[in-house]
Amino acid sequence: MIVTTGPDVLLVIVLMFAAGTAASHLLFRRSPIARAIARVGFLTLLTIALLYAGIVPYHPLQSTGVPWHDAAHAVLKIAWWLWMAWFLVGFLRAFVIVERRPREGKLLQDLLAGLIYLVALFAIVSYVFDVPIQGLLATSGVIAIILGLALQSTLGDVFSGIVLSFSRPYRPGDWISIDGGTDGRVIEMNWRATHVLTARRDLAIVPNSTIAKSRIVNVSSPSGIHGNTVTLQVGGRTPPSSATEVIERALLNCRLILPEPAPAITTKTINGVYAEFEITFFTETLALSRQAQNELFDLVYRHLASAAIDLASPESAATQISDAARPTQSQAERVVDWVEIFAPLTSAERTAIAGKLKRRTYDKGDRLLEPGTLPQSMFIIGSGVLSFSRRNGDLDVEILRLGPGDHYGEIGVLTGKPSTAMILALTPVTLYELEKADLGRIVEARPEVAHELAGAMARRQAAGLTVGPAQVDDGVPPHRLTNWFATRLRRLYSISNAA
Repeated sequence: MIVTTGPDVLLVIVLMFAAGTAASHLLFRRSPIARAIARVGFLTLLTIALLYAGIVPYHPLQSTGVPWHDAAHAVLKIAWWLWMAWFLVGFLRAFVIVERRPREGKLLQDLLAGLIYLVALFAIVSYVFDVPIQGLLATSGVIAIILGLALQSTLGDVFSGIVLSFSRPYRPGDWISIDGGTDGRVIEMNWRATHVLTARRDLAIVPNSTIAKSRIVNVSSPSGIHGNTVTLQVGGRTPPSSATEVIERALLNCRLILPEPAPAITTKTINGVYAEFEITFFTETLALSRQAQNELFDLVYRHLASAAIDLASPESAATQISDAARPTQSQAERVVDWVEIFAPLTSAERTAIAGKLKRRTYDKGDRLLEPGTLPQSMFIIGSGVLSFSRRNGDLDVEILRLGPGDHYGEIGVLTGKPSTAMILALTPVTLYELEKADLGRIVEARPEVAHELAGAMARRQAAGLTVGPAQVDDGVPPHRLTNWFATRLRRLYSISNAA
């Protein structure tokens, strides 16, 4: 017997559908468990109401003779199946969780949710529209083949994304290198592509199918340490052992290069024109590799120049300058040429400054400056490596390292405040001392030197890298430091006049 359903019963069921949907979305939006419980309650009440009205969702639709009743029954059965699928998906989101693998858990949830909605669709076709499911499956198989051929590339990306998500060759935040020249940090992984932020701050969107076929190097696994190798060619007149010792000092001078794993220097080639060295070093992350390489090349150049060792290449062999024709410079003159604050001076003026420098030598492990000491001169490093550190509690924390061409002590000369730093020789060191009175005369004669010196000290002070006193007058903002130091430099005029 078919039970007819009055308008009031249908209206109640429709209102229950609307109330259940609104309550699930509005009242329990932030609580998946509460939302799943609410859906259970509404689903139970709806099932009872439908059975009471003579509507059995899992039985084929039967005609009641009243067209609008049949239409209402069909709509309600469709809504019930969709509600059932919605409930199961909500239960899945709330309770089916893969421990410690949230990304894989989300992917598994999405796959199961798609399967649930597909089953609901087949149930609607079978129980509401009374279409044989076997024919539908056969037809859908043919359609699936056609779609698979048409969407072969897209489906390849999707399945590759599934494989990459479960195999986890990399994770968001990892630095990776993909064959083809894509290097950078993984920003996002989705079903179709992986988003990589390159070193040039560009966003590369690489299809998952391309990555699955490529060789992937994850430089963040098993640790974030990244190795880099560079080559260097030195003039053939220098013994390889001497060049290796100088290159080791340059590596020690670069704080971005890790002491462990230790850098390695290998002599690759030697002939009458040049010796070629391969230098391997490590940095904490791939992001620091380029910066470390640039800094290392600058330091290698300065350390080699301080030791009077020339760079060379096979192409330049025919045009190399002979020793007799090469202009000779003392180490003091070379050092003055490297100092940035003396750049505005002429060659003759820099030579005159070099003549005023006093040479000092120290052994490895010597302390050149102690906290509480007031520097009376400006010191320029001619060769070797110095470590600058400050006391932090019971520990000495290294702030920076100084190499050929770097200088310290000028801030103490200007401020008259004792140093808070300790400077230690990491290698045998040669220093050149420029006394306070000589520095004052240079500043008085060439104001542009005072400006360069003030700018250099302001940059160090703003970065917290001052080698002398660590404090300036309270209330001096960073953008006013250059003017503050320039004012202090004028006090050297009286020093030079009194000397």
